[in-house]
Amino acid sequence: MLQTVEAIIETSGEIRLLEELRVTKPTRALVTLLENGDGANTGNISSVLELMQSPEFKNRRSYATEQIEAQIEDARNSWE
Repeated sequence: MLQTVEAIIETSGEIRLLEELRVTKPTRALVTLLENGDGANTGNISSVLELMQSPEFKNRRSYATEQIEAQIEDARNSWE
């Protein structure tokens, strides 16, 4: 099972996990370095979180699946 946890890599190379992680045996891992390595929520992540908390997003109009599919189909057919 794949599991993702947030961590900070210090300049010394030490990896500091920001949440609890339990493993029962030595486990392989992949490490992906993000643009901002200081652990702060910046850039796209913080923008998305801010948007999701905004009144505009919370009060957004929702559409039935059929309406969305019809709009997609109209857009797709308009290219022909």
